Amino acid sequence: MLLFLKAVAQASPEPVTFAFAVPSDQGNPFARDIWAEVVTPSGKTMRLPAFFTGGEQFAVRARVEAPGEYRFGKVTEGIKGRTVVLTAKLVGRDKVRVRAIEDRPSVQCAAGIPARLVLSTGATYVPIGANLAWASSGRGEFYRRAFEAFAKAGLNWTRIWMVHWSGLNLDWLPEDMGKSPPPGSLDLRVAADWDKIVSMAEDKGVYLQIVLQYHGQYSTVANSNWRQNPWNAANPGGFLPSPAEFFTAPVAKELTALKYRYIVARWGYSSAVLAWELFNEVHWTDAMARDHDEAAVARWHSEMAAYIRSVDPYHHLVTTSTENLRSPIYADMDYFQPHLYPANILAGARFFDPPPDRLERPVFYGEAGDDHLPLTPEEKASGNAIVPPVWSSLMGMGRYPAQPWLGEQLIEKGRLDELGAVARFLVATSLGKRDGLTAFSPLVECTARVPLVLGGGQFWRRRPDLEITVPLDGSELPAFADIPRILVGSPESLAEGYPGRVTYHFDLPRSVTIRLHVADTGAKGAAIRATLDGQIVAAHSWPPHPANSGDINAPTATELPFSADAGAHTLVVDNPGGPDWVDLADIDFGLDTSALAAVGKRASDFLAFWVWHRAGVFALNPPAPVTGTLLLADVPAGTWHVTWWDTLKGIPATLVTIMHEGGLLRLPTPPIARHAAVVLTR
Repeated sequence: MLLFLKAVAQASPEPVTFAFAVPSDQGNPFARDIWAEVVTPSGKTMRLPAFFTGGEQFAVRARVEAPGEYRFGKVTEGIKGRTVVLTAKLVGRDKVRVRAIEDRPSVQCAAGIPARLVLSTGATYVPIGANLAWASSGRGEFYRRAFEAFAKAGLNWTRIWMVHWSGLNLDWLPEDMGKSPPPGSLDLRVAADWDKIVSMAEDKGVYLQIVLQYHGQYSTVANSNWRQNPWNAANPGGFLPSPAEFFTAPVAKELTALKYRYIVARWGYSSAVLAWELFNEVHWTDAMARDHDEAAVARWHSEMAAYIRSVDPYHHLVTTSTENLRSPIYADMDYFQPHLYPANILAGARFFDPPPDRLERPVFYGEAGDDHLPLTPEEKASGNAIVPPVWSSLMGMGRYPAQPWLGEQLIEKGRLDELGAVARFLVATSLGKRDGLTAFSPLVECTARVPLVLGGGQFWRRRPDLEITVPLDGSELPAFADIPRILVGSPESLAEGYPGRVTYHFDLPRSVTIRLHVADTGAKGAAIRATLDGQIVAAHSWPPHPANSGDINAPTATELPFSADAGAHTLVVDNPGGPDWVDLADIDFGLDTSALAAVGKRASDFLAFWVWHRAGVFALNPPAPVTGTLLLADVPAGTWHVTWWDTLKGIPATLVTIMHEGGLLRLPTPPIARHAAVVLTR
């Protein structure tokens, strides 16, 4: 019998806080390097960064890690390389006695291969939650309601941006809050709101990944807010001539470090802070997207990470988000944090390059979204596509689930418990804590059939030209995620590292008509060519035309059919020097396959699978349920416990015990209209 215990959220103890006044230096109080000592019940003296609270007052916060008396010590200030003892006037008591302690463990990294996130207790931490990047409305109530919903669903992770439009950026305010503070100053109203957010996260058991910067602040090419940026020299009080100089201008780096010091000083006490994320999708900033100055951005990351660590006595993790796991930007980050917006999200959620077992630090997708899925607006609005990629991610190369981008939509649609179902599955199976598991895709026998269509996996990604062997038996490879939809032809795009060709190897069981489906082309004109076993079998070109923005129903959408005999073949599809790009949506191989697909992980004593209906997993209205049989090769002999899971409700079916003689195990599925999961333990 499986026993589930629902954690009861309770208020966490407030940090030990001492407030004090120091003599004014007539300068910017946010720029003062003031530190205060706090003596813990054990007699240990902690030196902690202090933060400005208004007037001439500062405060220091210490984590409550043991019951007993905490005492206020001396106050010092760093001035021009010297440490000066200040005369501090306490506001309130100089001693605080506490009984309740902060029992929430902090999150750390355990190095090695495979790397993992661990709690300070030594247990593996498995992040499961969704992004709550900003409040679309109701700033004051949004996070209270969201964290309550997360706690009820058993979720333990979220990611919040310090953005101006949500009133959460300390030095850039939305219009309804008035004028932004001058560079170097911070808004204490915003800081007070962050006090509440951090406190609520502690109370509800949610770990926060706090995003300090986002790409639009310093981009003119992607989600640009540069024109409104208070640091833009074109605006009153601004000083940066261009977005890229944020990473190199000494004054920008100095002011940014001061802000980060304040953030660490005010909220670094909290064990609910999982990590400081330096940037959201830094590859979209002008320094990267236009100037290609990755070295400068990498230096900035290393400098800021080192500075944060120098002022953070509680040693929170530091990360950033960018797509290339080989980038030097990650050199000094504690874990990798790529994002996932592919065309084939079920494959993408299971794929990393390089694989996690070649990385010495943890990795998981901090955002997973439906932007490029070939779905209707109605299907996306329904929320059907939000949680299935999380299930798929459990069965891939990585240890940890992908985190949905649309957390607010899950709450609004009343579907957050579907993500809670994943959390309950993880707890019951310990899947995220197991080592030595191998990802694979078993065959599924099923009388219900669908066309065998191989879609492109990713859109605009700098990747080498791909060569891949495609199984035609319905198995789902993680490598399908690496198949590009966009093929470029111009020398400039090729030089930037975008792919121009894909080579497919496959073995046809009979003669078929293969069909290439081009969804769109670039506005400057484009071309495509298909070569089968060295012979050109299809080609097409498009003249210049108005841009269609990737619309699957664009006027340039084209089908290119050609015949292929039974047997082994090599198909090369390329863009033969067209001025612009081609969007190869998919290849229909002229065959059919099982309506059910399955992916899983296995060891000698444990197997877990996620099974989905290819036509029903994202559908607005699911088709009739179908059944099938999983063909599980090389299963060791013995007694096996089999538990199927309702993945929409997170409820296990009755455990069934089977005796297996070894070798191929044929495992019948229940009726599946969308998706289901199963666990086998020996």
